[in-house]
Amino acid sequence: MNFRLKIPLFLGPLGLFCLILPSTARADSFDWTYQGTMLLSGVLSSGSGELTTTDAVITELSGTFNGLTIASLVPPGGLFGNDNLLLIPPAPLYVTQNGFSFLDSAGDQINIYAAFGTQCRCGPAGCVCVPDNLYASISDDGNSDLGNFTLTPVLATPEPAAMAMLLPTVLGFGLLLVWRRFRNTARLVH
Repeated sequence: MNFRLKIPLFLGPLGLFCLILPSTARADSFDWTYQGTMLLSGVLSSGSGELTTTDAVITELSGTFNGLTIASLVPPGGLFGNDNLLLIPPAPLYVTQNGFSFLDSAGDQINIYAAFGTQCRCGPAGCVCVPDNLYASISDDGNSDLGNFTLTPVLATPEPAAMAMLLPTVLGFGLLLVWRRFRNTARLVH
């Protein structure tokens, strides 16, 4: 078999092998929103944007918080010992008690974290306490609030590298089909 005919037989399986290989890092993107009420003043705080995780660690964060642009994500171990972990599925909340921290365009650091507690309701028959799992935010100037944090997955778009790995597969199978047709035509002529 000559070299030109071996190329499709090599490129096809190589392309398939590249597509089958598992990725070492998994990146996911989510749209997020936060709405809270400051404990003492009753002032509302809110934020929204997009965050990206790699192997459950938040690696990128964009959006706004209280009308200010989020400038950057604070590395783990920063404000209040943030760990920047995202728990999917929530267990019971999306973030840990250390939460994730970011810097806004005014230079303030904000930490959004899980605030575990209980809520008790008392009546004539006694008190009933139930777990009250909320989210909270606190800034480096001491402002804090309790609120809700939501995540919505962003639909994944194929990475250019994945599309590039698909190209040899398509070309390999295309060349293989052309080669087979050529070979079968050549047999009929002889």
